[in-house]
Amino acid sequence: MKKNLLIVLLGIGLIIYASTVIASRNTIYYYTTSETLGIEISNEERIKLGGFVVEDSVTKDGEFTLFTITDGNKDIDIVFDGFVPELFQENMGVILDGVFDDNLFLADDMLVKHDNEYVSSDGETYNVENYSE
Repeated sequence: MKKNLLIVLLGIGLIIYASTVIASRNTIYYYTTSETLGIEISNEERIKLGGFVVEDSVTKDGEFTLFTITDGNKDIDIVFDGFVPELFQENMGVILDGVFDDNLFLADDMLVKHDNEYVSSDGETYNVENYSE
């Protein structure tokens, strides 16, 4: 009886552990610009950095896109070398993958955060969250 109970408890523990590992792998964590003030990040350490693109900060310099992101408290200058998504624009939320080089963040991958509101060709607004199951 005790052996069966032990096997059941071990099985439940294994399922909980596996679920936690899978969930953590599917979670994308990123630092806000203010959070980078309180941590030590080496120049070789790749991190994800999120914030909003500061208005009038976007410029193009050859193959690089230069801009600044903020969380409302701390600004960080970005040098982006990669494909710029079509939805990229000022005041839009972005998550960047890259490394720090002194006070610059050198990024080569970008995700653009957008709202779930879409406008149809007839001008009617739809919110995706209202249609999820």
